[in-house]
Order: sequence, then C-alpha cells, then structure tokens
Amino acid sequence: MCENFSEKLIGLLNKDKTLKFTPHLTPVIDLNVFNIIDSTSNYLLNNIKQYQLNDNRIVVAAAEVQTKGRGRIGRPWHSDLGSGLTFSMLRRFENGASVLAGLSLVIGVAIVRVLRSFSVNQINLKWPNDILYDNSKLGGVLVELRGKMIGPADAVIGIGINFNLPSSIRSIIQQNATDLFQITGQHLDRNEIFGALLLELCSILSDFEAHGFSYFKDEWISYHAYHGKNVRLFLPYNSFVSGVVDGINDDGSICLLTSAGRNSYIVGDISMRLTD
Repeated sequence: MCENFSEKLIGLLNKDKTLKFTPHLTPVIDLNVFNIIDSTSNYLLNNIKQYQLNDNRIVVAAAEVQTKGRGRIGRPWHSDLGSGLTFSMLRRFENGASVLAGLSLVIGVAIVRVLRSFSVNQINLKWPNDILYDNSKLGGVLVELRGKMIGPADAVIGIGINFNLPSSIRSIIQQNATDLFQITGQHLDRNEIFGALLLELCSILSDFEAHGFSYFKDEWISYHAYHGKNVRLFLPYNSFVSGVVDGINDDGSICLLTSAGRNSYIVGDISMRLTD
C-alpha cells in the first residue's frame, strides 16, 4: 500500500503506464525502467551485444535517479526522485556512423514537437544539443555512437528533461535552468509525455535514416533560439570566435558570419554564448 501511495503521490515512471500511450509500438520497443542506476546510457552501451537489433527494434532505458548521469563533454547531469525524465534509446542504423551527422539536432526537433503538442510553447533549441525556454536550460541530448563508419552503427541517444527541480539540484547546476512546473504551473504526467516522446522519436528516426538531416534543417533553424544573434563560440585550446549565427549545414555544423567571412563549426568541445 505504501508503495502504491508513493507512486500515485509523485507520479513515478511506470513501464505499463508509458506503454499505454504507445500501444502500436509495444512489439518494437524494449522498455526498461529503473528506480536508480548509474547511467541509462552506460547501461545500454554495456549491453549492446545482448540485444539483437534490427531496423525496427529500439531498446529504451529510463531511470528515476541516475547517480552518474552525464551531458556533453562529460559534464554531470543532476536528477532526483520525480524531478525529471531521463532516458536513453539504443537504435541501429544500417548505413553506418558516416550518415549520422545531425542526429542529436533531429532529436531536439522531436522534443520541441512533443512539448509544444502539450501546449508548452516557446520551447526552443540551442546548438548543438540544449532544449531552452526563455534562454534557460530545460533539457539536453547526448548521442554516443558505436560501430563502423560504413556498415551497421549503434546510436545511444540520451535525453534529459527537467520536470520539477528541487532547490538542492538547482543550487549545483552551473547555468540558468528551468523546469516544466516552473513554466506551466502544472505537474505534467511524465508517463504520458514519455509515451508521446517515444512515438515521435520512433517516427523521426525513421525519417532521419531515410532522408538525413537536410530533411529537418529548415524546421531546426526555425526553433533555434540563437538564429541571427551575435554569439561567441568557445573552441578547444582556449580560443574563441565571434559572429552572427547564419543557419546550419547538412552535417549539423553551425554557420557564423564573422569578420573573416561565413564559416562553419562542427560539434565537439565547443560551447556557444550570446553576446547581444
């Protein structure tokens, strides 16, 4: 009884409740929900060989709490019981890693689509992998690849979205952060949004494999919070470049109008900041 009461009180993630919103995906989704784990992405990376993947099967690991959750460039991703939605997806792409440029950007498009469908408007993206609301971070994406440049490659796609961050978590996040409760004033159903995300992600990944990032490029640009803005890109070895954001290329590289002309910069140890 205590366990059922606790689950009802804070709306714990529940495999059956999530799959209720994705009935026709049940045959192709292998969903694993953990109370606590070091990292959902680590779990999938460490168990790739045990899954017999094909084009239609996706393995998903979600967790209430990750003790070693991580974002881009090894930065920690902080979470607490009921505070967010953190999960990872494992999907095989038969054409290999060489055609997966822009994958993390496409995932951002899927997240914006779903959140806007729940009337969470004014959600935007920040290159390369942040989900923003009013220039505060709402979520993030991390893609890790295993496999061959030409031939089958496995992508582990990690996603984190803040739902209701406690003050203890906010105090250790080293940037402006927000959550869905702060934005909407409502305790949104994580299982329902999780199910909607799985539906959208399965669809968008199929389109991405068939058409590549160029198919989504204009939509991504329309969501980019920094499009047309003055920014500074911080590059490796303590260097930086300033310019105006001018779209994006088919390989996911960001384009800047700089004093030296129009240049492109690919994802890596790069961070972007507004200078307006």
